[in-house]
Amino acid sequence: MKIVAIAFLLGVCAVVVEGCCLPKQFECVVGVQNATFRAGKLDVSSTGFMHSVDFINKKVAYVGQDFKMVQDYNKMMQYVVSQGYCIPSKLTMPIDNCMPVNATVATRLDMGGPKGVTLDVYDVETISPGPGLGQYKGSYTFNRDGCIPFSQILMTEGSVATLGYVNMTFGIKDPSVFDVPSPPCPKDTDGFENSLEEQTASSWPLFPSLP
Repeated sequence: MKIVAIAFLLGVCAVVVEGCCLPKQFECVVGVQNATFRAGKLDVSSTGFMHSVDFINKKVAYVGQDFKMVQDYNKMMQYVVSQGYCIPSKLTMPIDNCMPVNATVATRLDMGGPKGVTLDVYDVETISPGPGLGQYKGSYTFNRDGCIPFSQILMTEGSVATLGYVNMTFGIKDPSVFDVPSPPCPKDTDGFENSLEEQTASSWPLFPSLP
């Protein structure tokens, strides 16, 4: 996914972060705005999907109008289900709800004034150094109080993507959100994953090396 955003560049020093760990279980709506530049033309689109994250059971789900993506970090497998098809692939990085020990805050912002929300902004390359997102630049922003996901900006050559996390609740209302249909997805996932020698998946779009 690719996105458009306005970035405010602030001249502040990086801050070392201690103990920034996301909630163990949460669900929210992710709104996405994509901007792609092709042949001198700007194409902008917007979409949204439901997002469920369960660090306790090591599962993540993205559910949109015409697709469902489930990441099972117990088996290190990802399943994308759309239009009657299922595309399985291997995940390459483990899931963790805490920031890496060397993560630093590039910018700290107070939104809404003295009684507003304090946000910590991380550089993508600082917290997501893995191969899955090596092609991206941008930032991840979290509420400092509770380390709650707030937004992302991901940039590649010719495109920008902005993601915002809204209407967040804690816990998982219905664990079946992590189920995948079989068929079209394979029943014997243990045997099937062994046959996937080259096909791998990064944990786009949320927290490639955290989750």
